[in-house]
Amino acid sequence: MIVTVTPNPTLDRVVFVRGFRLGAIVRGERETLTPSGKGVDASLVLHALGLPTLATGLQAGRQGRLAVELLTELGVPHEFVWADGETRHALVLVDLEAGAQSTISVATLRATQWHLAELAAMIERYLPQARFVVLAGSLPNGWPVDAYRRLIGICRDSGVPTLLDTSGAALAATLAADGGSLPDIVKVNAAELESLFPVDSQPRLPGERAADLRLRSGCNAVVVTLGAAGAIAVTAEGAWRAIPPQVDVVNDAGAGDALAGCLAWARSVGQDWPAALRLGVAAAVAVVTTPGTAACDRASVDRLMPLVRVEPGADSR
Repeated sequence: MIVTVTPNPTLDRVVFVRGFRLGAIVRGERETLTPSGKGVDASLVLHALGLPTLATGLQAGRQGRLAVELLTELGVPHEFVWADGETRHALVLVDLEAGAQSTISVATLRATQWHLAELAAMIERYLPQARFVVLAGSLPNGWPVDAYRRLIGICRDSGVPTLLDTSGAALAATLAADGGSLPDIVKVNAAELESLFPVDSQPRLPGERAADLRLRSGCNAVVVTLGAAGAIAVTAEGAWRAIPPQVDVVNDAGAGDALAGCLAWARSVGQDWPAALRLGVAAAVAVVTTPGTAACDRASVDRLMPLVRVEPGADSR
């Protein structure tokens, strides 16, 4: 199974409006409520595709209890460490008229070194059943910036590969680790990739940046999501670009997480990189056509997979 780890989850409320304006009463057309956070999203998609997964991480307060209740209703296997404060509530505002969306969230969950130790012990218990571990999202208030290094090290000691999907200081601190605490796969978006290089460095294509990052960090693979342009993977085995079909986007929340979870599963069962990218991008495309966060179904993914082109090379032009 794929174990996902979300240290700082959210409860996503997606509200659809038309013509949002500050200072005005805006009537929403519909809304969805979904347990979320990058790793949780990956588990939601894997479960929807009938693939074995377990969502772990932290939860807190009433909102955490509601998130867990929703996961139970959806049938997604889960186990969390209970922290202090409240699980974040994220408001995803989708303006159908503008064709754009914004997310507002506040860091309200608080965790200590004790919670980190408890989560590490929980992950360790599940590693004998795990094919891959996805560690994803921001770190909660109270944790050291290099907390992911400890969790990745536990997985590596057990021979379980890992995928890391985070940003900012947590990403930089993890990639500065030695080989024993490095993830096998680093998944970033274009902005996160760019942030890892000096602002005065020479402009380069994402594929060139990804190749540089892979060599500099020592990770086996760097995967970069490019929104509607698809994704690229620069790996020890080669480089590829996956180009999705054009679709009408309803809500893109959870699309990158769908790709991360599907990549981990595909690689865990021995699929090559082109096949893994095709599945991951098809799942991401399926997600953006639905109103919910990380919502999709097997039939949609199966229909979209033949429409995803995978080409050798990571030139994203």
